[in-house]
Amino acid sequence: MKKSSLSLFIAALILVASTAFAGKMATVDIPEKPEMYATAPAALTPQQCAQCHTGAFNGLKSAGGKHRFDCQGCHTVIHAYNPKKANYDEVMPKCASCHTDIHGPTAKDCASCHSNPHTPRKVAMTPRLAGACATCHADEKAELVKFPSKHTNVSCDRCHTSHGYKPSCFMCHRPHYRDQPVEACAKCHSVHKPKLVTYQGTDWNQTCASCHGKIAEKLRKTASRHNKVACASCHKSKHGYIPQCTECHKAPHPKTILDRFPKCLGCHLDVHDLPSMK
Repeated sequence: MKKSSLSLFIAALILVASTAFAGKMATVDIPEKPEMYATAPAALTPQQCAQCHTGAFNGLKSAGGKHRFDCQGCHTVIHAYNPKKANYDEVMPKCASCHTDIHGPTAKDCASCHSNPHTPRKVAMTPRLAGACATCHADEKAELVKFPSKHTNVSCDRCHTSHGYKPSCFMCHRPHYRDQPVEACAKCHSVHKPKLVTYQGTDWNQTCASCHGKIAEKLRKTASRHNKVACASCHKSKHGYIPQCTECHKAPHPKTILDRFPKCLGCHLDVHDLPSMK
């Protein structure tokens, strides 16, 4: 009888306890707000995505190029990656969704050059890329072949250490004169055909003097009007060009004298120092 009474008492306690805690499912009481789920959410903005994906946002900001648009333009499936499912490749967007074979049918492995889709304009000069420059830059390759120079024998990545990077000529070459601006190099030398030297008629004598020092010094000291003339105004447009006097001086003397002395240098022995006479 006592055992029976004890069992009933314990059962009653369990019933009271279960009744007391039946409605309490959590340790914190948070009021329900079902109205928050009444409307579908708007798409996240890039700034909202950036609250977690800071690196991707900053990459797009600095070097995103044409990839700077709403994240959902590429990421149509968001926060669906599950390590247990190993579905990373499945949820990540594919380049071919937007891009065709823009670099030709042999260059389909986009990530080998564009390793970060959030910085598509930052392309490291990998061996894969260095071997395919001519695919897009055919004209530059043709110039290197047609106009052989030491540049012809140098791999593209020797100068262009990343895609689109244009190095300073002074990385390898010394300037022609002290304080020469690097911009002056390209006025005469095309980088893919550097031995084909061309220039404008207004380019001044300081560049020429770096190699033709004796002539430049003679021209500087002469009392003739040639002292005021730029080398390039006579040696026009192409390095090594030797002009004819008649290109500037049509008929400097009477015909009788020109008939007797048809060659100007017969009397004017030195075009860089005209007062010298025979």
